[in-house]
Amino acid sequence: MDIRRIAVLGAGRLGRGIAECAASKGYDVVLFSQGAGGQDALRRIEKSLDRKLAKWAITESEKRLILGRISYTLDLKELSKVDLLVEATIDHFYTKQELLRTADHLCPPEVVFISTSSTLRVSDLARGITRNDRLVGLHFIPPVPEVPVAELVITSHTSPAAVETVKQFAARLDKEIVPIEESPGLVNPRALITLVNEAAYLMDEGVCNAAAAEKIIKESWGMTQGPLEMADRLGLDLVLNWMEQLQEEFGDRYAPCPLIRRYVRQRRLGVKTKLGFFAYTEDDAIVTVAQGEQED
Repeated sequence: MDIRRIAVLGAGRLGRGIAECAASKGYDVVLFSQGAGGQDALRRIEKSLDRKLAKWAITESEKRLILGRISYTLDLKELSKVDLLVEATIDHFYTKQELLRTADHLCPPEVVFISTSSTLRVSDLARGITRNDRLVGLHFIPPVPEVPVAELVITSHTSPAAVETVKQFAARLDKEIVPIEESPGLVNPRALITLVNEAAYLMDEGVCNAAAAEKIIKESWGMTQGPLEMADRLGLDLVLNWMEQLQEEFGDRYAPCPLIRRYVRQRRLGVKTKLGFFAYTEDDAIVTVAQGEQED
């Protein structure tokens, strides 16, 4: 099947990143969201492209071309016109299940579905739709345009043809696929939240502040972003949701640090509220309070 038009369900950071990455590789993308921030998605994608433009990574004409390939809609009936579907919504089982069932009804029968789920089993989601042989787990890691790997999960019911379709899609996006066994939390989310949680405990115990934890971890291991900034950019409400689901699955080794719970209660959610472990400017840059400067 010739894939030209991609549906991305979810306009959060993950969905926007997938949409931007796909459009930059020549796909037409329809971005769907019924959340409060969905209508802001195109503006945020443009901001992401502007950062690339400022670094000469793209030209102005390339930016306009990429934006021209992305459209946003609330109308799920547009799913009848797509060639591939990527589900990138919050990891809430019944929300995902109902959305996939709706898409299953509206999409042409040959369309392959991709789920980016972090903490839910793809096999459980597949049982709720008729095309369970065409649902593949492919976990993109934010920021999607910059991270070169993706985690591939294949269930016992997944057809080889569907897997091949997803592999070709990922290759066009310049993603190296790393196959893993199905497990809640996969590899990247489980490793990341463990690091975030321990850094939060260090802060809560008074061992260090956020800036110190971030600097030591980031510079010790050669990371471009430390775990606390990554958590802020994902959203601390999402991180807490992951921790709670993995605690239910694996026990108290994933019990969330009380500091994270306090921040979520206080709506210190990270970049989207401009305050989390760090404070952020309108351009989503970290505010370095001590120096009065900004970091990208």
